[in-house]
Amino acid sequence: MYRLRRKFSYSKIFLHDPKLVEKLIRKSSIGKKDTVLEIGSGKGIITSELIKIAGKVIAVELDSKLYQKLRVKFHNAANLKIYQGNFLNFKLPVGPYKVFSNLPFNITSSVIRKLTADENFREGYLIVQKEAAKRFIGYPQDTKNSMVSLLLKPWFDISNYWKFRRSDFVPQPNVDTLMIRIIRVRQPLVDRNNANLYRDFVVYNYSRLNFAGLDSKTILRKFESFVQRASSKEKIKVSKKAGEYLKHQKSFHKIE
Repeated sequence: MYRLRRKFSYSKIFLHDPKLVEKLIRKSSIGKKDTVLEIGSGKGIITSELIKIAGKVIAVELDSKLYQKLRVKFHNAANLKIYQGNFLNFKLPVGPYKVFSNLPFNITSSVIRKLTADENFREGYLIVQKEAAKRFIGYPQDTKNSMVSLLLKPWFDISNYWKFRRSDFVPQPNVDTLMIRIIRVRQPLVDRNNANLYRDFVVYNYSRLNFAGLDSKTILRKFESFVQRASSKEKIKVSKKAGEYLKHQKSFHKIE
């Protein structure tokens, strides 16, 4: 459900125009008061611009050779810390932070799952395949709402931030690529105490009630009605059925 098919032979592509990177970062909300996490720093083209604008930058690179080159290239950058390792095992920053990253396509879902489950994550600018963008944004980026887009909507505003040309990258991808913006909303649309029940409600009813074809406001109204009118027995049934379904899913976004 939540895993994206890999249609592209490269898991990592690199932007090559510093002016485009500068434009994207300056267009964002990132400023001198922000701590910014960069996932997959690669050759450092994004890192170079982030350290000029952000207060603190934390860069994580898996490839040991690229990591060593980054350390040499940015040895004088006082507001930058570089770590080598798998981001999925990386301890997230303490305190509020933003993310600006060109994600390896093969870990897009896992990265977004990790970030959106963290209370300190405030805002993210992520380069992803168009297919992934459609799934996370849902309607109106796509003609329907995916299950994961509905699970995120009460807590996050996800939108299309930038559409790239394929020639913006090396190696040049054979799929379209977008940058999406993910913002944690200040006032969640679902009460924290009902977060798990909302998850179960969406999972249980997604196919039964054709949630893919409904707008998120309608689904929220249905959920509010369910919370108010359903008996404890009915709520337990929904959670049980949703739990049975989730046991068969290897990749699922769990809302904490």
